[in-house]
Amino acid sequence: MLFGAIDVGTNSIHLIVVELDAAFDTSRVVYKAREMVRLGSDDALERGRLARKAMERGVDAIARFADAAHARGAERMRAVATSAVRETENGEEFRAMVEARTGLRLEILDGNEEARLIHLGVANGFPLYDRVACIVDIGGGSTELIVADGERPYLVDSVKLGSLRLYDAFLRGKADQLRAARRLDAYVTEVLGPLAERVRHYRLDLTIGTSGTIMGLAALDAAQRGLTLKRVHGYTLARARLESLQRQMLLLSEAERRRMPGMNPRRADIIVAGNAVLIGALGLLGRDEIVVCERALRDGVVVDLAHRDRALAQRLGDARARRVEAVEAVARRYEHLGGHQRHVARLALVLFERLAPLHGLAPTDRDLLWAAAMLHGIGRFVAESGHHKHAAYLIRNTPFEGWSDDERDLIALICRYYRRAMPKPSHADYAALSPGDRRRVDVLASLLRIADGLDVRHLGVVTDVAAVPEDGLVVVTAQADGDASGELDAAMLKADLFERTFGVRVALRHVLDRLDGVHAS
Repeated sequence: MLFGAIDVGTNSIHLIVVELDAAFDTSRVVYKAREMVRLGSDDALERGRLARKAMERGVDAIARFADAAHARGAERMRAVATSAVRETENGEEFRAMVEARTGLRLEILDGNEEARLIHLGVANGFPLYDRVACIVDIGGGSTELIVADGERPYLVDSVKLGSLRLYDAFLRGKADQLRAARRLDAYVTEVLGPLAERVRHYRLDLTIGTSGTIMGLAALDAAQRGLTLKRVHGYTLARARLESLQRQMLLLSEAERRRMPGMNPRRADIIVAGNAVLIGALGLLGRDEIVVCERALRDGVVVDLAHRDRALAQRLGDARARRVEAVEAVARRYEHLGGHQRHVARLALVLFERLAPLHGLAPTDRDLLWAAAMLHGIGRFVAESGHHKHAAYLIRNTPFEGWSDDERDLIALICRYYRRAMPKPSHADYAALSPGDRRRVDVLASLLRIADGLDVRHLGVVTDVAAVPEDGLVVVTAQADGDASGELDAAMLKADLFERTFGVRVALRHVLDRLDGVHAS
């Protein structure tokens, strides 16, 4: 099923269309778009009213995005709005305009719900696992701070510190930018200080930054360092470099800032205000760096839709939903449920579907592959060394509701062979299977090996795969959000079982952005 999510922010409006397998909680981005509408422009947040022209720009953009989502097959849509709409007296009027024009119900989020959805989006695309992070999301009208691990948030809060809001209040039209910036810094400290004090009670493993301001700063910093990046996901921003950038930008006019390498010209005015919030947050939290994540609110909206569907299915007694929850309960029990498992599961299922004419397995075998992908690392609960064998033992000896003993035995063997030695007739458990089940293990373990290699760094860099059989050769093309050479090398090393099972050679290619052959390497 295809879902569309529209995020109506103070500065920009975003669209994402995602193909979602709600049963297995896996997803694939089909389309993304963004327009910098500046709904909160003309001092809207200070005056408490959205300007008529800004409202019309916003409605036009949402209508275009709704049409684009439907044209790409989105069966369900959800549109949410944040501070610019929730804080202004005519926000309800804007919502009515959107519904009259598009038929969409615009949901106005409060700050805590916005923060919750940001966490869902980040946790679904960043390898948090059991690490505790402070997620910093600087929008046009507000900044959200979320303390969370991969499973749940511990603290969520929102403060009225946004790049567009602060630019209008402190910097717009000021002749003495340095003096205005000092006032801005003092205000950021005053507003953010109490929240930062609460955050400091947690022992943080890392700090994660998301949304347009932070991504723009990453692109700017990379350009200054002479780096060429296709994506900023995973990029690390140092506080010292942000402070240096701030000093540099404050000495330039807005026109001069627009010409800076790596600068988004439409963000050149407000980026100084956003950077002031980021520098202030890192300083108050005692953090020297922040890692950039491209997932954000709009991604969380899609994840939330999927979770709602699964929860409804479970309440209605859906058998597959119970099976999924049982597997995830085992992964949680052995402290190994996170972004890497879900990402490998998605890549493995895509390979399964695209190679169906080659392997000829039944659609129900997808369930076995998904379960193995979700559980392949649980053996680390026992020990890192030989964890694939420990995983097989735990799976055989941990009943899951809704799964038969025979299915568990097959899942155990798929996990047993996801790394290191390939299946051999001398392996007693493998030899005891029927010929048909031995082939199922061979095929499914071979797909899992490649999928796991494609996320060897646990960064989610490979976002999609295509696989095409061609006369004794299977060409696997990995779409990636940056350099994926390490992932391709790992997948190639783990393609041995696939080549043996199908009697073919595997060739791996890497493309950026789209699976269209452009930028092939």
